[in-house]
Amino acid sequence: MEDYRREWGALRRILLDLVEGIVRRTPFQRAIVSFYGEPIVPGEYGSKTGIIEYASSGLTWEEEKRILSALSYGLVVSGERYRPEWRIGDSYFYPEGEGLPASSFLIESRRIFIRPDGWHSRDALLIPFWDDGKIIGQVSVDDPRDGLRPGRDLIEGLEETAALASIAIREGCELERISEAHRTFRILAESAMTGVLIIRDDAVRYVNARACEILGYPREELLALNPWWQIVHPDDRPAVWDRGEGPSDGAKTLRAIRRDGRMIWLAVGHHPLEYRAGKAIAVQFFDITERVKTEAILREKALRDPLTGLLNRSYFEDAIQTELKRSQRYRRPLTLMMADLARFKEINDRFGHQEGDRVLAGIAGVIRTQLRESDWVVRYGGDEFLFVLPETALDVERIEARLAQAIEEWCEDNLPGARVRMDFGWTTWTPGDTRGIEELVHGADEMLYQKKKTAGETR
Repeated sequence: MEDYRREWGALRRILLDLVEGIVRRTPFQRAIVSFYGEPIVPGEYGSKTGIIEYASSGLTWEEEKRILSALSYGLVVSGERYRPEWRIGDSYFYPEGEGLPASSFLIESRRIFIRPDGWHSRDALLIPFWDDGKIIGQVSVDDPRDGLRPGRDLIEGLEETAALASIAIREGCELERISEAHRTFRILAESAMTGVLIIRDDAVRYVNARACEILGYPREELLALNPWWQIVHPDDRPAVWDRGEGPSDGAKTLRAIRRDGRMIWLAVGHHPLEYRAGKAIAVQFFDITERVKTEAILREKALRDPLTGLLNRSYFEDAIQTELKRSQRYRRPLTLMMADLARFKEINDRFGHQEGDRVLAGIAGVIRTQLRESDWVVRYGGDEFLFVLPETALDVERIEARLAQAIEEWCEDNLPGARVRMDFGWTTWTPGDTRGIEELVHGADEMLYQKKKTAGETR
């Protein structure tokens, strides 16, 4: 282990690359890797050692301090941590920490997982570095984005990456070329869990099996591609290729077209290398289509009212300035229309809030059928709605009448014995108007108030 100690700086770089790669390329949002002073025998209590180096990704500063504190007190790792009954392949999984020795250091998840068959806050997945049947370090992962326990394929990918890290460290020390081993490890570790293309003169010179799987091409077809970037979506090609000289700098998220024509999202990175006595570029990528879809769904949910499905007030506050600037740029009118449900309180009082929720959801559905694609509506408060009507000025009264009639008809069919209607007030921005959004909203609200006051009603 003295060789390892002499190369601590390089060792730490490898460990940092490892945890950062795991957090970027797997569902896990936290990873901790530790390297031991001596190899330990799995399952043996008397086989013990200390930690000479560690790295982490995704931890808070408070969690980092806990690790540093434990290390400063001489944290001891025992082979007891790796019990055969908890072994899965070359890894160890302890559901809710069951079976994990009390001396084992574990930072519990910050998240609360509610799926009974999913990840739990005290679950522990340990992926060891193996060396001739002994363990010289480990990776522990936590906080999966999808809240699921890892499947066999994901665990095998982590194990392959850990094995490559072990090789890189060992060979680097033996050959006293840790910097070169570090670069080699980065390529190998990327290829273990991602697709890899090696590009030279616009052609694919090497492709790994994972790249074929992601892109849906046989190896020979990818090797025949020239230029290689025809697999990239046409709109995203400028992001990956800069003036025909090579991939533009930095990691990218872009779209690719599979052989079957399906569009997928890829996270892409690259670095230069020597390949067969010539300068080439290694392009690494992994499929993030499901993550992009999930994030889009989550963004959509965050911007919509869960009861009615309409956009929420937060969306309005973010988007209305853009809408107003568009109207100003093209000198077209913009109408804000405020509305609320008259006598809605009677529904809640007579039939309960559950029935009130049904009415709100039903009326929201009616509203959606009456608007143009360019119009949008926000649930502004309990029974208040705010309509954004671009390029609308003279025909506001017609829109009001159409909405009022449609809602009245729905209430007649769905609320026998109860009378609910929608009242409206509006204000229109036209070119030259100096009012801001707050003033426009206030104008629509004031008109609604005056109309209700004239009708002898209050909100």
